Amino acid sequence: MPSDDQMHTTELDLDIVSDTFRAFVDQAAFDSLIERWNQKLNALEPDATVLERHFSNAFFKQMDLASDSLDRLDAQVFEDPLERVVAEIAGPAVVISPDLRVASVNAEGEQSFGASQGTFLSLDCLSPGSRVDFDTVLRAAKGQGNLGQAIVQILDHFTGEPAFRAEAFLLKASNQDSHYIVIRSLELDWSPEVSATLSQAFDLTDAEIDVARQFFESCDLAKVAALRGVSVHTVRTQMKTILSKTGATSQAELVRLFSMVASRQMLRNRALLTEWQDPLGREKILVTDSGRKIAWTWMGALDGRPAIFLRGMAMGYLLPESAEKMLKRAGITLFIPSRPGYGNSSLHEDLPVLEDNQVMLEEFLVGMGLKGCVGIGLSDGIIPLLAQQDKDPATFNALISVGFNGCLNRAAFRKLPVPQATLLRLAKTAPRLLDLIARIGQRMIARYGVDWYLDRAHASTPLDLQICRDPSTATLVRDACSHLVVQGTRTFVRDMQMFHAPVDGAIDRLAIPMLSMVPTEDGLFDIDEYRQLEARNSHVSVLPVPESADLLIYQQTDFIMDRIIEIVTTHHQPT
Repeated sequence: MPSDDQMHTTELDLDIVSDTFRAFVDQAAFDSLIERWNQKLNALEPDATVLERHFSNAFFKQMDLASDSLDRLDAQVFEDPLERVVAEIAGPAVVISPDLRVASVNAEGEQSFGASQGTFLSLDCLSPGSRVDFDTVLRAAKGQGNLGQAIVQILDHFTGEPAFRAEAFLLKASNQDSHYIVIRSLELDWSPEVSATLSQAFDLTDAEIDVARQFFESCDLAKVAALRGVSVHTVRTQMKTILSKTGATSQAELVRLFSMVASRQMLRNRALLTEWQDPLGREKILVTDSGRKIAWTWMGALDGRPAIFLRGMAMGYLLPESAEKMLKRAGITLFIPSRPGYGNSSLHEDLPVLEDNQVMLEEFLVGMGLKGCVGIGLSDGIIPLLAQQDKDPATFNALISVGFNGCLNRAAFRKLPVPQATLLRLAKTAPRLLDLIARIGQRMIARYGVDWYLDRAHASTPLDLQICRDPSTATLVRDACSHLVVQGTRTFVRDMQMFHAPVDGAIDRLAIPMLSMVPTEDGLFDIDEYRQLEARNSHVSVLPVPESADLLIYQQTDFIMDRIIEIVTTHHQPT
């Protein structure tokens, strides 16, 4: 570390300190912080490898103070609309995409609907009499109608008996192109505080509050009239007054308003997700002799030809449904371990990141009795596969790389967008500063939702933004992000470091076929650069994937799965 008389604090350094603290609460300051770091890195000599040598002790004292301050801040309130809409209700609640995949669900919802994040919601949870109303909302979510709300009856998924009434309505996030569907329980207690709130907020009379309560509990004007001993016409007139005072445009919207007021009286602060749950419900934990926990799941055929699939950073936890169907038809089983620090897999910080990933992979293969199969790496998931194959050339019969990963085309690093390039350079030169930025980013995600991260990660690739804004695929991407962040920011930092892992020799020594499927619209594609890779090693072949970017696994699913199935089938050797 330099002394302050050896290294002076520059104006740019002060700007970095200022933006660091402001970024705790200000999105614009976070974006500015990344740009300031980009400027600082560009001002240093190209071969600068230890960033600490270019700052004063005073600067690092401020960074330490920022880190300590971040630790003391209270937990954030959800501002992600998908998380907030289930967190703000005291009963069961779930958010689904138009293809019925669960995008967000609270703990009560998991129990009542029998679904978890990433799975598909079975419409068997609806009573037969509610299907018509719900189907109308579903058509509206798909742009085929305009009735975007209904009240439905939910059945107990064990007994099939009526369990509770729920509201179903459309929700459109600000950056989404179409709607999600929210299903939330209406079975909430109407406490005296609810009456007081409605009286104060909307100037409802005692009689109107009583009508509102009775309608909320029955959703039947005739029943309300019978309870009050008046005509249905009288109750309708009172309801029109209540609608006018509250500003609700329909009875269903009025019930939702009452539900929110009642729910807020019952809620307690909810924490962020602390434990990962496999949406497929198939996850198992392999505990190795060294005490390492390796969480794994599978997709495709139950007892098919095996292949290993390693996911990339914040993408690809669940493949699209069409991929699973193709794998089943082809009789292929993808074994999918969670890499160190992801989901429920343990991370060993005493090991360098590449060694940690390679050891995990080796122990998983031994524990599962797998050898001589095909290894598939999504983005940087290919790096541990290459390291393991270099260590034991009998591990795999063929490798498949899907997407950009850096190690196969180092020249592309210079073309990365500023945010990605800046974070990668910090990972190499100042990982503890990257960790501070990552923790600030995680705070932003907690406040504004995963979309805050996705919009920044994919701002330069319109094709990727389309995936992130389509509820049918956005649920898959959000799920993959949750798989990464559940254990904190350390995994993110180490994965950024792994992009720099020294595996060039492993590529040169590779003696088995490897197909590299690369996106053509990610802003990094240069066929001449990839042809140099083929020239380095004749076992490597490059296949451009048309109309695809970073999220190519969701953009060209069938194209990619066809190649995977072809290679796994060709190179399968029973063990």
